[in-house]
Amino acid sequence: MAKLNGAAILEEAEKEGLVYRMKPGWRKYFVFSGILMCLLVITIPLGIWFLLIPRSARLGIGKEGFAIKWFGTSAFAYADIQEFRPAGLHMNIGGGVVGALVGAAVSSAIESKTAGLKGPLEFKLKGKWGWRPIPAHAIENSVAMAEEIEKRSGLKILQR
Repeated sequence: MAKLNGAAILEEAEKEGLVYRMKPGWRKYFVFSGILMCLLVITIPLGIWFLLIPRSARLGIGKEGFAIKWFGTSAFAYADIQEFRPAGLHMNIGGGVVGALVGAAVSSAIESKTAGLKGPLEFKLKGKWGWRPIPAHAIENSVAMAEEIEKRSGLKILQR
C-alpha cells in the first residue's frame, strides 16, 4: 500500500482543474442539518462540524491517486485499488415496516432528483476486506469525475 499525501494530491488537482466539490443542494442540506443540531446543547459540536463540511468537502484527482476531503482527508493510490462498483442508495430507518417504507421513499426521492451518478461509488483495496465509499451522488459533475478516475486507474467504473 502506497502512502499518499492527501493535501498534496488536492493541491495538484487544484492546479490541473480536477477538483470536484459538493453539489449546492447537499451544501444546503448540511447547513440546515447543522443548524438543527445546534438547537440541542448536546449536539452543538456535531452541528458545528456539519456547518464546516460544505466549505471544504471535495474530491481531487492526481497522477498517482485521488484524495477525498469530507469528514477528514483520505488519499488512495490507483495501484492499490482492486475494483470499483457503483452502489445505489439504500436507506433503512428504524421502526419496522413504516421505517422501511420511509427509507425507500427518501432514497427514491434523492435518486430521482440527483443528476449524474445516483448513489455512491465503492472501491475495494487490494488485500483489504470491505468496500470504501466515494460520495459521488453528492459531488458536482460526478460522471466526469468517474470517467477521469476510470481513465487514470484503468479500472472499469461506469456501466456502459
